[in-house]
Amino acid sequence: MDYGLMLVLHSHLPYLKHHGEDWLFEAMAETYVPLVMTWSRLLAEDVRACVTISLSPTLIQQLASDYIRKGFLQYLKECEKKARSDERHYSAAGEQELARVARDYQRFYQEVRRSYQVDLGGDLLGAFKDLRERVPLEIITTAATHSYLPLLKDQSGLERQIAMGKASFAKHLGFEPRGFWLPECGYYPGIEEILTRHGFEYVFVDGHAIEGGRPAQVFSGPYGISEEEVFSETGLSTYSPYMVEGHNLKVFGRNAMISQQVWSKDNGYPGDPHYREYHKKASQSGLKYWRVTDRGLDQGSKAPYDREEALRITKQHAGHFVRMVGDMLKEADKIGYPNPLVVACYDTELFGHWWWEGVDWLEEVARQVAGKHNWKMVLPSRVLAQRDPIPSAKLFESSWGAGGKHLGWSNNETSWMWDTLDKAREELSLLEGTVLSKWAERAHQQAIKELMLMESSDWFFMVTNNYTRDYAVKRFLDHFAKLIRLTSLIKLNRFDAGDQSWVMKIEQEDRCFN
Repeated sequence: MDYGLMLVLHSHLPYLKHHGEDWLFEAMAETYVPLVMTWSRLLAEDVRACVTISLSPTLIQQLASDYIRKGFLQYLKECEKKARSDERHYSAAGEQELARVARDYQRFYQEVRRSYQVDLGGDLLGAFKDLRERVPLEIITTAATHSYLPLLKDQSGLERQIAMGKASFAKHLGFEPRGFWLPECGYYPGIEEILTRHGFEYVFVDGHAIEGGRPAQVFSGPYGISEEEVFSETGLSTYSPYMVEGHNLKVFGRNAMISQQVWSKDNGYPGDPHYREYHKKASQSGLKYWRVTDRGLDQGSKAPYDREEALRITKQHAGHFVRMVGDMLKEADKIGYPNPLVVACYDTELFGHWWWEGVDWLEEVARQVAGKHNWKMVLPSRVLAQRDPIPSAKLFESSWGAGGKHLGWSNNETSWMWDTLDKAREELSLLEGTVLSKWAERAHQQAIKELMLMESSDWFFMVTNNYTRDYAVKRFLDHFAKLIRLTSLIKLNRFDAGDQSWVMKIEQEDRCFN
């Protein structure tokens, strides 16, 4: 029977095409291409490394775009050019350690470009599909624009996010996903009815949705008193999968301890002094040449990055992680969970993009687990196929965000956004039952897309955490403004040449779904 480590990587970026694509290009260069090449290398060396990857529909749509493919190659060439310029700059200044890092960057971007063009044929999405055919890889989907589902108020909006998420995934990948990633692990009682109606078999939730107790993350922010919720203890554990009580939907719970060990920049691996510092950038290029050094130091006191030393540390941290998982599995067996699971869920972009050495760490974890004989890396569908009966559980409304529920997306800073969403929905509802002309129908379809883009959880999270807040607010309001103009045109039902030209322009700008 399959038991051991279930590694789940959730891959998502909001729709960035025509709205500033560098964020996407960074993730492609630093995370997605290295990840695909790593798993291909493991396959070539006969290292069995099971992994479940969620690909969001907005990410899929962008990876499939010729516009993005061409832009990515240009981005890689520009990064390589910046690294060459930095090498000259640091060499002339006598800063040889930084010049060496610049040479490392040149090799990195050259290798990514070669891998993307030659090994992957310029088709990253196709590479994921190909990997699924050759390695133990399970690919699942999520909501269409990654909306925070517990706070969507209208049933039609929920249905649309889930149905279009599945349809877009199937169109581009050629098969229907069995699993569904709840955005932000956001669960509320009742969503299982929609998910099972659309054919989904399993989801992932945060550990306290199953176990109860105190969430792993304690919230502290600008909103005064913490709104952390303490859930009733249930006596259940994430070491086992469950059936959602009264429904035919299976659920896996994210292991809090193993997640924080990797996720936390303060207490987890990414905060090690030898790893590359994410926040300090060279003023002339934006590339990063320094290591964490000490989290208490100001940015000006950071030491130069040493790639070889950092890779040495990744092996140590991989060994620690594998031992930690092994100890958990032993303990779970002792307390009455035969064939236990440790479910480790992370944002894919943590590895490589945020934590520069993260993909190297994943590779080392896979290699060390492959040497184990008493447990292994496992996939959700295989685990579920081997377990019958599966115990049932009543889940708590919850998320993996700060406070354990909705605070990361619904608070004093974002209340105006939810009010604006209500106004947008009301505008669309006023059109129900209207007989639409050809151009009015096109405008109506585009207005629905603008609403769905407004619903992305990213904008709410970015505003809450003051992370590129201005960009998030602009994107949110831009989509709202487009929706209002589109619905106004529909009400007038008068589309002159200028209006038609504008509608076509918006269709191209925000072509997140066909």
